[in-house]
Amino acid sequence: MSEKLREAVRIANKALVVCGSLGALALSTNTVLAQDGAEQVDEIIEVVGLRASLQKSLNVKRFSDNIVDVITAEDIGKFPDKNVAESLQRVPGVTIQRQFGEGSGVSIRGAGEDLTLTTLNGQNVASTGWFVLEPAKRSFNYELLPSELVGDVQVFKNSRADLAEGGVGGTVVVKTRRPLDLDALSLHGSLEGQYQSDSEETDPQYSGLVSWKNAAENFGVLVSAVAQERSLLRQGNEAFWAWGAGPVAFQQERERTALTATFQYQPTEDLDIVFNAIDMEMEADNTNYALWFTRAESDDTVRVDGTPVSGPLNIAFYQARPREATMNSEVFDLDVNYTGDGYTLHFQIGETTSTGGTDFEMVVNDEQQPALTNGTYDFSGSGQRWNIPGFDVNRYDPGVVSMAGGPNFNRTPKTDEESYVQGDAEFEVDFGVIKSIKTGLKYADHNTTSRRFEFIQADDFNPVISTADFSSGSIDAGAGNFRLLELDTDAVKSWAKSSIIGQTEDLGSYSEIDETNVAAYVMASFDTEGMRGNFGVRYITTDATSTYFLDGVRTEDDADYSEVLPSFTLAMDLADDMLLRVSAARALARPQYVDMYVNPNTLGTDDDVPDNQFWVLGNVALQPFVADQFDLGIEWYFTDDSLLSLAYFSKNVKNFVTFTQRSATAAEIPFDLPPEEAVNGWTVQEKTNGKSATIEGFEFQYQHDFGNGFGGIFNYTYTDTETDRDTFTDGNPFLSDSSKDSFNITGYYENEYIQARLAYNWRSEYMLRETGAYGNRLHDDFGSLDMSASWSVTDNIDLKLDIVNLLEEEAEQFGNDPVPRDNSGFNRGFPLYEYEMARRIALGVAFRY
Repeated sequence: MSEKLREAVRIANKALVVCGSLGALALSTNTVLAQDGAEQVDEIIEVVGLRASLQKSLNVKRFSDNIVDVITAEDIGKFPDKNVAESLQRVPGVTIQRQFGEGSGVSIRGAGEDLTLTTLNGQNVASTGWFVLEPAKRSFNYELLPSELVGDVQVFKNSRADLAEGGVGGTVVVKTRRPLDLDALSLHGSLEGQYQSDSEETDPQYSGLVSWKNAAENFGVLVSAVAQERSLLRQGNEAFWAWGAGPVAFQQERERTALTATFQYQPTEDLDIVFNAIDMEMEADNTNYALWFTRAESDDTVRVDGTPVSGPLNIAFYQARPREATMNSEVFDLDVNYTGDGYTLHFQIGETTSTGGTDFEMVVNDEQQPALTNGTYDFSGSGQRWNIPGFDVNRYDPGVVSMAGGPNFNRTPKTDEESYVQGDAEFEVDFGVIKSIKTGLKYADHNTTSRRFEFIQADDFNPVISTADFSSGSIDAGAGNFRLLELDTDAVKSWAKSSIIGQTEDLGSYSEIDETNVAAYVMASFDTEGMRGNFGVRYITTDATSTYFLDGVRTEDDADYSEVLPSFTLAMDLADDMLLRVSAARALARPQYVDMYVNPNTLGTDDDVPDNQFWVLGNVALQPFVADQFDLGIEWYFTDDSLLSLAYFSKNVKNFVTFTQRSATAAEIPFDLPPEEAVNGWTVQEKTNGKSATIEGFEFQYQHDFGNGFGGIFNYTYTDTETDRDTFTDGNPFLSDSSKDSFNITGYYENEYIQARLAYNWRSEYMLRETGAYGNRLHDDFGSLDMSASWSVTDNIDLKLDIVNLLEEEAEQFGNDPVPRDNSGFNRGFPLYEYEMARRIALGVAFRY
């Protein structure tokens, strides 16, 4: 039995332990009904398409008290994109971040992805990243969630008392399917092949779903599974300009699986019990390749604002970093709803856990390091260019490489887990226009850890190898037509692992946060002729402890805070087809775990780049982001399938996390640096709460079904963010991950047999900010043209075609510091990073019954 199958059985067994009694009750109910001669009615399978999904989404938006946009998939397997984040980018006010070409983070109304809360069935999902440089965050990792598991997604842009705190920009609520909402027996399966233009590989994806409910329609089981492989190759140029730059490649083999089991029981029409067990896992073995060209100092060097932009080169330096990485998230959730006479009760309890990180990392370095005689570079344009007579980049083979030990030979595991319990009660009342009062309490206990272990090697191990023994040909690299030596990384890793005789933990890298969050709220809903809405208040408390080691001694720092979050929402009918919406609220988002880790984080000490050593100190006492926000919008539903709307939004956000920065000598910092790096000392960065910021803008949305199979959607968002110049160390007075302009235009056609959609998403430039070597930089504007089409061969079989980034637009990042620094690649306009983005083509067949 395979590991994946064992995992599926384990999840199903755990679910059955909790829900076995529900199944027994349901079967006994069936027996009684059969003995009573209850008539069984055959159900009709209704196939609904793109227009039906759009209409349902529009209806949810129209009749909601909230400022919300909805993406629905009326039919199983017909979510509009393979990645949920890539669907969300078509919602007004939403932009996404891409990690290696795939949507991974969501930003709403300019607030940045760290200020977006994403929940699965109303609760947090524990998440750990797989990438070695990925910090511990609260952000939901969309790479783990296959769209096949999703029923609908709601994007709340306003805050309300009964909505979980955590989203200053907004809250994304992802809901999975339930068996009693489907037909008595629903089957769905798909097989796809996905081609990527970068790796030129075609990889398979399989998905399947079985949903069953009994004749009484009061007990159902849904089981689904998705398995995907993906061969990824990202090519680009990178510059660490205190030292050098060069063509790089990132190669990855992904294996992603998701398994779900849902049990639903309704013993009476008033009681609904649902148990969800979800396991999402990704293996992501990857290798970084680079051929660095170091710069030389000479009288021929041309500088702009102190930064060299053209001049002579010094040496070439080949490097490869093979890694093994994993990411796994589990959810076990019990959700109970009871409707009484004039009241409803809700109870939810569950646990979510995640493990991940890099399980193995090593690096091999060039032993030859040839001189680049007469070689020059020219970065004075929009990219990086080299001219190296007599040196063939595409054929360069160092012949011999050496493996670096110590901090370069390690593993960095991460864990994340949360247990929660929540209770809500809503009572119907008749207090004038007030029709109901809702109250609730939630308790959540969270723990997250990041650790680092260095492998101990045998004394007689020879770290030098011949590339002829481990070569695997060549690999595409760079933003251009470059090729670099490719290694047989499995063989290289096996060779390196043979040297391991033990491991030692770097206690200076140990990071742990224990956090307890409690929330209580009360909310009143009102409804009168032509007007409806709600008002309420949410109160939250947080107690946090950061555990770390200082000089080998386990140390703890504690902090706590509380906040009151009032909210008000109004929807007013200006006419039968026109709505006015007003919302005012205070929203909150907690700081990221990586910023709360008190222990010093060392960056740039193991990358062979001099003068980029960072000593980063966290702060468990960071205050939460708090935003006072106001929304005003008007919506005209000029047909049942059409909308024209305009919305204004404003947020005043305080407590942005920034850091103070100073220089320190190697003697001041308790860390042993290599001699060549120790002479340059350290840059010390300490996390702190910074200034406040304002976010202001408007959204325009147009959606129309022309009635002849054709339809179109257009939305545009303008966002202006402003803060003090000293809020961030780069001196730029606008927020991270915020584009001033973004738009989406979508056209679609649908008839009885064919569905086709063409969509273009574009966002203007935006800042990316990171502590450490990669620093703060400006991401150039980016647009993606995507296409999807399906053909209903029969009532039960569809052929599907999806293309992402049809035009293969590149991603470019530039320095953007307004105050120049000598020899810095972060000076404004300097071409730091440039990556070619792949076109992804998926062709498949789907079956449903």
